Amino acid sequence: MIHKDYNSNMDIVISGILPHSSIASELARQAAKAAPTLFQKLENSKGTVHLLDPNETGCTPFEYWQLEHHQFTPAGQQNHAAGLGPLYSPHSHNRDQPVWLLELAHIALGASNATLLTADDLVISESESLALFESAQVVFSESPFKLLQHGTCRWHIEVPPDMVLPSLSPNVIASGYLNNWWPQDAQSRLLRKLLNALQVEWHEHPVNQERQQKNRPLINGAWVFGGATPSQLQAATAVTPPRLLQQLETSHRKQDWGQWLAILAKLEQDVFSPLLANKDDRLVLTGYDRLVVVTPGRMPVWLGKLLNRNQQWKDWWCQ
Repeated sequence: MIHKDYNSNMDIVISGILPHSSIASELARQAAKAAPTLFQKLENSKGTVHLLDPNETGCTPFEYWQLEHHQFTPAGQQNHAAGLGPLYSPHSHNRDQPVWLLELAHIALGASNATLLTADDLVISESESLALFESAQVVFSESPFKLLQHGTCRWHIEVPPDMVLPSLSPNVIASGYLNNWWPQDAQSRLLRKLLNALQVEWHEHPVNQERQQKNRPLINGAWVFGGATPSQLQAATAVTPPRLLQQLETSHRKQDWGQWLAILAKLEQDVFSPLLANKDDRLVLTGYDRLVVVTPGRMPVWLGKLLNRNQQWKDWWCQ
């Protein structure tokens, strides 16, 4: 659990800033050159590493931080990803009703693997989503699941109360191969059957025919996650709301490190210089399986340089 001291200083959360361990050492120098303001702050700060295995949490470290920020408490066999249902749907009326979400997606089939693009990657219009929602009603009518509410990127669904399903964030799925994440238990097979039926229904749908003509990724699949109730989350109590910087997420998820460096340089130019001026603000940095909380160092800069402490950030950056 990540403890938070609730004071007037601000948390600055930069998601997707920590590269995958296989490339982190190689990118360290380039990243420090692209964003000198950020890395000067790291040089005189203390970093506390939290290793967060997506196989256990079911979500990304950034999503884990968001859930911790709302003091989410998993119940029973739930993992943290179960809390993404109410987190992404904060206006659910019944606080004791489990919130399950279906997120529209693109599933790309390769020779031996399938990959997933999330709704964030697809730029879905309201009219496209509504047309697909109406066609999905037919598929859902023949299943134990029920469509409840339409949203542009995510729809509310009802899962049978006696059905126990695992929850996995689509953002985690999109970071790897879909084959590696599909649950294989008997109850999940019903969900797989439903999602396969949706793929068939949408294969020649007019929405996708039009998207194909415009050379845009098809909305040809979906992913279901959630299961926690709104009562398991609490209202955030920080005096100063955190500042969330999510611009690096897409390139980090795609492991497009050239684009990642370009976005990092733009953040340096547009955001970091004024934002990081307050030396007492805390940084929260996230990657694929790690979260690092960076707190201001109390050691004078000259002494840190003398003891070579200004290079300590590389120890956790390259883990």
